[in-house]
Amino acid sequence: MSTNPSATPTAEAWHRVADSDELADGSLKEVVVAGTVLVLTRIGSRYGALNNQCPHAGGPLAQGSLENGLLVCPWHGREYDPLTGNCEGYADSVRAYRVDVRADGIYVAM
Repeated sequence: MSTNPSATPTAEAWHRVADSDELADGSLKEVVVAGTVLVLTRIGSRYGALNNQCPHAGGPLAQGSLENGLLVCPWHGREYDPLTGNCEGYADSVRAYRVDVRADGIYVAM
């Protein structure tokens, strides 16, 4: 089941990034997919995958936290939607990637 339909890639390949039970609810993890560092998040039954670099100041988002359903940058506290990468009140956003939850793991499309 794809949990991030807002990202619209072209010519993509799916990459397994985690076991299906690896991330607890409200947790995040840094993963590398095809040479790109991403932050994988889980909010309830929904998973998100975003570029790991905060567009505001370059902070490593995987070192941030999930608070009130938002991914908080560890450097300046800017809050991003962990599924879409949008940042309310700001024009910048983090690139989001499609995620698919399968019986054998969590996959990200690149």
